[in-house]
Amino acid sequence: MDMMSPTEQPSDEHQVGITNAQEENSDTIIADLTKQMNAHFVSGRYSEAAALALQITARSRDELRDTFVRHGVAVLYLDHEAFGIYEGQIEPTYDVRVEGSTAAVLTAAAEFGKRHAQEMILIARKVREGEHGPEARLGLIVMLNAAITLDEAVEITGVVQDRGFMGATFASKRKGSMVVYHTDSLEMNAAEFEEAVILLVDGLKQKYPALQYEVQEYIICMARL
Repeated sequence: MDMMSPTEQPSDEHQVGITNAQEENSDTIIADLTKQMNAHFVSGRYSEAAALALQITARSRDELRDTFVRHGVAVLYLDHEAFGIYEGQIEPTYDVRVEGSTAAVLTAAAEFGKRHAQEMILIARKVREGEHGPEARLGLIVMLNAAITLDEAVEITGVVQDRGFMGATFASKRKGSMVVYHTDSLEMNAAEFEEAVILLVDGLKQKYPALQYEVQEYIICMARL
């Protein structure tokens, strides 16, 4: 067991999966915008839903940055123009990379998440050289090398789900990147995940022949709040 205190833990780069878009958010403006966004998305009005998604995450972008900084976590990159689609629902999110101990990153993310009525957060860091352990999980990053609108993301998500994944997170500013992590909720073993990745990439290449991808090991924490 790692008995180091948070200040003694290694400082690593982490990806953070977090949103403020909840209909139960105590911020009544965000709550109302989220209800409108969800209604547009369900009705297939994706352009309207995307515009509201950006408004929602923009409202708390600075708050998220300040929360990490207050906990001693360095913000390496933070952009609010990102979103995920999971199990048929849109989830506006942040494209955020931070550096700090896992404990500090988790504490900061959990504080922000609880404040915005989020049920779960995800943090992931790449496995260190020589590091081994049962907590390691694979993660897929696909750079589609194309601008990704919400309409296109919905179409891509159909391909993603056909390969056995629940959805993906999209960051259009980073070469149209999408991320899929091998979380326990997928109910796949490592070999099945890798097989699904190959099928997914092959399916996406038909429309995005310039895509690039990488599969790496991560330590992934999905914390319920």
